Amino acid sequence: MSLFRPSPERRSWDSAFSSFGVGGGTVLGNSMKSALRLIPLYSATGQIADSLSIMPVAAYETSGGSKQKLATQPQLVWSPHINPVFTRVEWLHQFATCYLLRGNAYGLIVAIDETGTPSKIQWLHPDAVTVDEQSAVPKYYYNGKLLDLATVVHVPWYPAPGSIVGLSPIGQFRMQLETGYAAAKYGNDWFRHGSMPSGHLKYGKGPLDQTASARTKAQFKEAVAGNDIFVSGNDWEWTALSVKPEEAQFLQTIKATANDIAAIYRVDPEDIGGQSGNSLTYSTLEMNQIKYQTRALQPIFTKLEHHLTRLLPNFQYIKFNPDAIVRTDLKTRMEAHEIALRTGMETQDEGRETEDKRPLTPQQKAEWLTNYGNKPTPSKNGGAA
Repeated sequence: MSLFRPSPERRSWDSAFSSFGVGGGTVLGNSMKSALRLIPLYSATGQIADSLSIMPVAAYETSGGSKQKLATQPQLVWSPHINPVFTRVEWLHQFATCYLLRGNAYGLIVAIDETGTPSKIQWLHPDAVTVDEQSAVPKYYYNGKLLDLATVVHVPWYPAPGSIVGLSPIGQFRMQLETGYAAAKYGNDWFRHGSMPSGHLKYGKGPLDQTASARTKAQFKEAVAGNDIFVSGNDWEWTALSVKPEEAQFLQTIKATANDIAAIYRVDPEDIGGQSGNSLTYSTLEMNQIKYQTRALQPIFTKLEHHLTRLLPNFQYIKFNPDAIVRTDLKTRMEAHEIALRTGMETQDEGRETEDKRPLTPQQKAEWLTNYGNKPTPSKNGGAA
């Protein structure tokens, strides 16, 4: 039984969005698509989902105290999807979308390999998933049908004590999201249907009747069509009217909303339309990538690693390689390989694999040893050591 809700408890996607338009008329509506109309939200979640989906992943095993990559990778690693036109990239993107927007990713094991290891997982749309937490062992329902718990993969983002269901970022911060959406809609309506005239053409010698005003307006518009020059004597005065968007405060509201969303998803506000108070004077692209990886990506892919590892045989585990998406310049990478080779952290073949190069053949290795491997090391006094 949940500590925070009455029982029996059934939580669904609708509960997270219940205040987003179900009878209340609020702005976001009751769907992921409606929520994603808010540009900073789309940008933040899309950025994380894209980064996660292209990250290399592999299965490893521990044996005799050593760890090594499996020679034959399980299907769960290279082809875990059931859609014939999907790849692992789209499969991971689906996971991230559910996880980031709903706070929960619900997967269903739909196939196993010849060893009995799960090989295919279908991510279920959260609209169709409910969780009954009334008993000690939760019950999962898909479209009202009870699922076998052994076939369920459930990855929650932020589970509160007393519940296994993660809190929805959309539900938790709906006020900020609705404010941002309302500001964006206001700005759109302002420019499309605003009642503010573009300017004021004033006659300085007395009032004009309706007929004279209409005739003068038409003549003026015809004169300035195509940005042509308007000429007048001392009887007419033209004043352009404009309202700065900042005066309506919707741009500030959008930026403030982007900052809030950046804080929720731990991304750089400037990447999603917000403003950052930090100076980049002492930072580099690589440092920013590492910060993004540590704050926004690592908690997600580490959690997914643990859930997928539970499905593999004993002493096997799944690991993402986040370093592959932190791109450095060629000189820095080569220096890192040199240090790793010299300290025994990697072999030549491993370094070449990282750079998408084939292992050296025996003949190439012999040539390398002849030309580079046996060169004497210069001593401090200038002679050979």
